[in-house]
Amino acid sequence: MPVSLIDMASRKRVIEPALSTDEVFKTPEKRVSVVRGSQPDSDFMRWGVGETCQYLEREGLEEWKDTFRAEKITGVGLRYLKDADLEKIGIKHLGDRLRILHSLSKLWQIEAELSKVFNDPIHGHLELHPLLIKIIDTPQFQRLRNIKQLGGTYYVFPGASHNRFEHSIGVGYLAGQLVQTLNEKQPELLISRRDILCVQIAGLCHDLGHGPFSHLFDGMFIPKARPGINWKHEVASLKMFDYLVDDNSLRPVMEQHGLVLPEDLDFIKEQIAGPLDNSSGREEKWPYKGRSKDKSFLYEIVANKRNGIDVDKWDYFARDCYHLGIQNNFDYRRFLKFARVCEVDGQKHICTRDKV
Repeated sequence: MPVSLIDMASRKRVIEPALSTDEVFKTPEKRVSVVRGSQPDSDFMRWGVGETCQYLEREGLEEWKDTFRAEKITGVGLRYLKDADLEKIGIKHLGDRLRILHSLSKLWQIEAELSKVFNDPIHGHLELHPLLIKIIDTPQFQRLRNIKQLGGTYYVFPGASHNRFEHSIGVGYLAGQLVQTLNEKQPELLISRRDILCVQIAGLCHDLGHGPFSHLFDGMFIPKARPGINWKHEVASLKMFDYLVDDNSLRPVMEQHGLVLPEDLDFIKEQIAGPLDNSSGREEKWPYKGRSKDKSFLYEIVANKRNGIDVDKWDYFARDCYHLGIQNNFDYRRFLKFARVCEVDGQKHICTRDKV
């Protein structure tokens, strides 16, 4: 016998402990997202001086509380603080200033360590917040796996087998990409982590109310089956979203992740279907309850009622063309590069260069 084989045969095997029959055939438990404590910092713009000092204490920066209190720095001011400002108020050492700036930057960034990674054929590897995963794992969202994105088109184009499930995940991801890009480029917009998370949830849940065969259901089936009924999938999405939240007891989970209820639930639903109160007399006033007028641009991300350019279209342009085997000439990545929030006629809108 060759030496190499003798050596291999003489090696001691590591004998693993025997497993019982139940352990052998036991299905591994699914790993779920766990909320590690509450995140009261997501709405820092509402803080007064006291809440600001409490945050410094939680971050181990209590030695600077009196300095912040003396300068009357509130939550809104935190977004504008720069290194030169900290030096001016008496924080002399660069290392101390960097520690403070690092801690403050956490307030407007969504932490990614608990995110789950999806490998999407359109957008590649994308990460979603744990709260979005909680929503995706519900039966109400999982039903979207069985609803064809293009309805009856699948009977003509055999590649068009994609479903509302993957489209909704794509829209949730793109909604986060756009709002976070605006946040990075224009910090003066004061976009909070609450805002970002609510925009992502709205993108994820905007199609919850679709029936079988998608638009064919509300465009042809409902008018024939229920004449006179003004049924739209957007309205059904609001009802399904409310049912999803209540049936899966997600309110406390949302609060643990920093959302403020019911205000943020209203904001999410308004992004999907417009103002919740369509009564007369509200046209001349700001019609939304979820966010004030200075955040008007947030309502143009998921379902843009002003010009129709929104992340919903960004995803289905790319996804539908991919599965239909036709060319898509729109590149949303270029739009992201040039997108800016500008004030037009007294209201903030998402705008882009004319050449784009």
